[in-house]
Amino acid sequence: KNAQTIKAKLNSKDVKFLHVESDNIDLEIVPGEKRRWIGITGRNIPSFEIFISPDWRGVRGKYYANQPSYRSGNHVKGIRLEFYKGRVVKVAANQGGKFARKQLKMDSGADKVGEFSLTDKRFSKINRFMANTLFDENFGGKYGNCHIALGSSYSNTFAGDSRKLTSARKKQLGFNESALHWDLVNTEKKRVTAHLKSGRRVTIYENGRFIL
Repeated sequence: KNAQTIKAKLNSKDVKFLHVESDNIDLEIVPGEKRRWIGITGRNIPSFEIFISPDWRGVRGKYYANQPSYRSGNHVKGIRLEFYKGRVVKVAANQGGKFARKQLKMDSGADKVGEFSLTDKRFSKINRFMANTLFDENFGGKYGNCHIALGSSYSNTFAGDSRKLTSARKKQLGFNESALHWDLVNTEKKRVTAHLKSGRRVTIYENGRFIL
């Protein structure tokens, strides 16, 4: 019930862009037109996250995944990404950098954002790295988490009949297409501010909690 209320409030806001700030993140995310926040639908177990597939063209700034990622037998730690005009222009990692750069070259959509997600710490009891994406992307802990996914978007975040979301329409709206979908998680203390089209600013997430 709490999640349904949060999603309704998020979807009622006319957001121009979101600003994500932590010690190591300074990132702008443009939700885009015809989008809706979804999550906690029962499709994934566990599922505590609330997420959107943004307009990849409006992503800019710096992102840091302080949580490791275990993918295809590769352990990646401390990945840092810099976005310009929606694409990754710099990538570095404390471990697994070569693998990360290879993933981002998988296809033309692999270096773009397909998902932005927030998890409220009140929903999730997961508080440690599990080396399993379904658990790691739902981390609760002290400050909850945000994560981005590089690669493919989710069609069901389209605020309309997703059956009518053709490839041409996806491209027009900035939905990303790729064979990759790689979730990269940050659990730092952070603030997410919604910059509304009216000019107002509203903090929607802080200290691991939605504050709508």
